[in-house]
Amino acid sequence: MEITPQEEAMIKAFREANFPPLYVLVRVRNDIANDVGNVDEMQRDAIVKTLETYIGPLWEDYHAGKAKK
Repeated sequence: MEITPQEEAMIKAFREANFPPLYVLVRVRNDIANDVGNVDEMQRDAIVKTLETYIGPLWEDYHAGKAKK
């Protein structure tokens, strides 16, 4: 999978802003899921599903950590 210059700039901006990794994953997932102009539908679905497999456990850990506080 090739990363477009726009995607590279977005990833760089997230890193520079020191956003939490979970936030970045969710944001990237949402941006790709809603990008009907640049990403083919089949590729978009595959990318979103892949990101969701990474987000799911992190999301559960995040909420488990909040419940302990």
